[in-house]
Amino acid sequence: MVSIGILKERADRRVVVLSPAGVERLGGKATVLVQRDAGRAAGFTNEAYTAAGAQVVEREEEVINGANVLVSYDHHYLGGPLNGAKTFIGFFNFLGMPSKLDLYQRQGVSAYSLDLMPRTTLAQAMDVLSSVGSISGYQAVLLAAERSLATVPMITSAGGTLRPANFLIMGAGVAGLQAIATARRLGAVVKAYDVRSASKEEVESLGAEFIEVEGAVNDRGAGGYAVEQSEAFLQQVRERISLEAARADVIITTARIPGKKAPILITDDMVMGMKPGAVIVDLAAASGGNCTVTQPDRTVMHNEVTILGPTSIECSCAHSTSFLLSNNYSTFIEYYLAHRENITNDEILRSTLVVQNGELVNERVRALTAATL
Repeated sequence: MVSIGILKERADRRVVVLSPAGVERLGGKATVLVQRDAGRAAGFTNEAYTAAGAQVVEREEEVINGANVLVSYDHHYLGGPLNGAKTFIGFFNFLGMPSKLDLYQRQGVSAYSLDLMPRTTLAQAMDVLSSVGSISGYQAVLLAAERSLATVPMITSAGGTLRPANFLIMGAGVAGLQAIATARRLGAVVKAYDVRSASKEEVESLGAEFIEVEGAVNDRGAGGYAVEQSEAFLQQVRERISLEAARADVIITTARIPGKKAPILITDDMVMGMKPGAVIVDLAAASGGNCTVTQPDRTVMHNEVTILGPTSIECSCAHSTSFLLSNNYSTFIEYYLAHRENITNDEILRSTLVVQNGELVNERVRALTAATL
């Protein structure tokens, strides 16, 4: 029987990819080792893992040596000794960090990265990007509301009436749509922009106004993701958005392109034109940021505007994020165990497998690494 090892994430991550319920779900299909306190920061005790059927061990080395399949969020293998063939499953972002491939290749292991999951109906229950995006969009609105100098909803009191805050959401993928929905629930007036004109209906269904800019390039082969645009088009977007930015109390940016630097949507000049006390939350900070002023995991004050660049905002809601991750990972592990003998003909496994026995086999990652040489 396959043995699954749950690795403890670094301290700032706080999440765990298999909850006790996820361990219990895998009972009969695999044995499970879990590093002590791997789930504690997410609200899952060692005793709960033991009750679910897992064996709790003290050190990471014990998990690595005792398991065939090692699962984590973005805890990369650091090159320690291995006893036998190993398969790593995680959210490794090799498109954004191709330098991390080297250790996996040199040790001859296999690695699946779930951020490469195809956007198909069958793969929906394994879509980690959507889970993380939903929590990120929600948390971004709460963070912005906390840091804003103004209230979000309209409030009428003996002292007068406070108008609702104006939110501008850049990008209407999963994170952007969740941000729109959350801001609307809090009572904000929301406008949103996305390069994909097909997003208009979704944005408007949530009660927000869609900002249209003509001339975007769409790629049907991109699996629903945004694709890189020309600088001329981005300049057109910035000119249109600058008018909205000047009115906004909060801007949340979510525009990312897999394997590429995030597009610049908010410039220095646009920040200079914003009202004092406004807040920008840049969810693309880890890939360069949508705002020129953004610094990853830093709070920047620029012309009395607060710019926040969180790179793992989903981890601040660790229990809920871990609940979603556990469902995604346990579904993928079950699928992997049932189909691993036929990887070549299986779209889900073929798309997420990056390194196989030390060989780089993923076409998307291979194309990126070839382009950077």
